[in-house]
Amino acid sequence: MPVDAFTLPQLSKAFGAPYRTLHSWVERDLVSPSVHRATGTGRANLFDRQDALTVAILSELREAGVTLDLLRRAAERLQEHREDLGTPVYLLVNGDVDIVTDEQAVTAALTRGGAMLALHTGKALERVGALRVS
Repeated sequence: MPVDAFTLPQLSKAFGAPYRTLHSWVERDLVSPSVHRATGTGRANLFDRQDALTVAILSELREAGVTLDLLRRAAERLQEHREDLGTPVYLLVNGDVDIVTDEQAVTAALTRGGAMLALHTGKALERVGALRVS
């Protein structure tokens, strides 16, 4: 197995997300294995650290009650901002998903009123950083 490549069962265990849920995310292209995509039996999907970060963030959003449609939007935004995710950012969820780095923008969004979820990715980054290939 390549260095820093993780299987779906490893990600499931690391982030406390049911394997079946993660498998459905792969089937629905919310998460794509960047290291190796399984084409049949015998070789597993392999995910890099950025993929693991996507899984960690989507898992946190799912735990917060975010719908599948918004999880899909979040996955799209995370893919669009893949290079920017090495440092903590905020995901703002309110009918859509925005990624922002400016705390003032987060404060402004939260004070506008209405339902808004603001997720800081720092915890997810720490969890991914602690992952070890077994």
